[in-house]
Parts: sequence; C-alpha cells; structure tokens
Amino acid sequence: MEYLINLLVIGVTAGMVYGLMALGMALIYRGLDILHFAHGEMVVFGAFFGYNFFVDVNLPFWLALILSMFATAIMGIFIERVFYRRLTLGGGGYTVAGMGMAICGFGMSVILKNLAYLIWNPTPRPLPVDFGAPVIIEGIYLPVSYFWIIGFGILVMLVLNLFLTRTKYGIATRAVAHNKDISFLVGINVPFMISLIFGLAAGLAAAGGVLVAPMHFIEIEMGLVILLKGFAASVVGGFGSLPGAIFGGLIVGIFESLGSGYLDGNLKDVYAFVLMIVVLYFRPNGLFGYEVEMKA
Repeated sequence: MEYLINLLVIGVTAGMVYGLMALGMALIYRGLDILHFAHGEMVVFGAFFGYNFFVDVNLPFWLALILSMFATAIMGIFIERVFYRRLTLGGGGYTVAGMGMAICGFGMSVILKNLAYLIWNPTPRPLPVDFGAPVIIEGIYLPVSYFWIIGFGILVMLVLNLFLTRTKYGIATRAVAHNKDISFLVGINVPFMISLIFGLAAGLAAAGGVLVAPMHFIEIEMGLVILLKGFAASVVGGFGSLPGAIFGGLIVGIFESLGSGYLDGNLKDVYAFVLMIVVLYFRPNGLFGYEVEMKA
C-alpha cells in the first residue's frame, strides 16, 4: 500500500507539470488554431531563467519562479509579434496558414534550441534548492519539492481560472478563442489578446520547467520530452479543452508512474502514448473534448 501511495504522489507531481504544459498548448490552440511546436523550448528557457535568478542573482526560489514566468511570457509575446503574426493576419490561424505555421514552429524550435546552446552551453546544471527535510506520511518519505509542484500548480490553475472568468481581459480572451472575427466586430483588440494568450502559455511552460528543475538537471533537450508528454496529456483530455488539459496531465502522470512501478521502468516514456492511443480509439475527441467545428 505504501508503494502504491508513493507511486500516486509521484504520478500527480509529474502530471501537474504535464498539465501546465498541456494547458499552455490548449490556450494557444484555442486562440490561434495552431500547434506550437516550439513550446518545449519555452520550458527550457524558463528553467534556465529560473536558474539564473536563483543561482546568479541569489533570489528566493519562489521569486525566481515568478520572474522566470514573466521573462518567458515576454519572450513568448515577442516571438508571436515578430515571427508568427504575419502568418495569422489573414484569420483562421492554422486552418489557413497550415503548413507555413507548422514549418515556422519547427524552425523556431531549432533557432531557440541553438540560441540556448550559445547562451548556457550543453552542460546539464542542477538547481540546488533546499526545501528542507522530507515529509513523512504513513511511514512514506516524500520530498517537499513534490508538494511545491502540486501546490503551485493548483495555485496557477486557480488564478488562471479567475482571470478567464472574472476579469475583462480574461473574458475577452475567451471571446477571441471562440471567434476572432466577431470579437473584432464588437471592439476587442484581437491582436493584443492573441499576444496575451501566447504570453500566458509561455509563462505556464516556464513554470513547469522551473518546478521540475530541482528534481532533475536543467538541460537544453529537456523541453522535447515535456512537450511530447504535454501533447499526450492534451489529446487524452481533449485537445483545446482547458479542464481536459489539467485532468489529462494528471491522468498521464499517474498512468506513467503506475506503469513504471508495476511493469517496466525502462518504458517510462512509452506509457503516455499507449494511453493516448487507447483513449483515441474509444473517444476520438478525448475524455473531456468536444466535437470539432470549423470557425468562421
């Protein structure tokens, strides 16, 4: 029983990171109708920003986490404004831009990855955060970093929900995600809201990168694995569904942890995609998805 509880806690912890990644991907997909293939690099830059703030500037971990989210959000807004804006000016996002947007995303991934190599070099780096002694629950020793990830992940999701449902800009964001043309007609600044969506998504990815960094080394290739797991979580939960992204991440994380613990740990990175295939077979729209409709 203790072993099962330990695996569940590890699964929820990993699932929270996957959920943050999937949440950002869902925001971009709802707002711009595109799959951002360079989203994994937002994780990498966020993790390295957190490293610089924590180690080089000697800031507290919580402050380094928040500042890395802001820095990565600004970076995401810049990328959308400079590189992606022209491809979506005609409306329809991925529906119209299609292959051009996909190629641009792949190209941006390569550029950002090489830029990270130039700035930080390929050497993996630890994030030496002292969270204190492990918490003992029913005889199980659990690192405090697990509770940081779970607690901060829940906090971010609650704040995002309040922003989207209780603020003027949040409601405008939802309107743009539903239909950009009608939003423009009623006076919403659609280009600004699209930039805001991209910034929010980049900030969420950065949070995932910084939170997972104390348990793993920060390396430039870390973004690809988290991107793929976030994609699997998005598909399992229902691509484009914000609640689905959260629950999809948790389901993928728990399934991955249980599979590694009871079956074969060497296949840890495979279980997420096995689950994705099974879910797609029985529910093509995902567990919390909806019927896909063409936007005007």
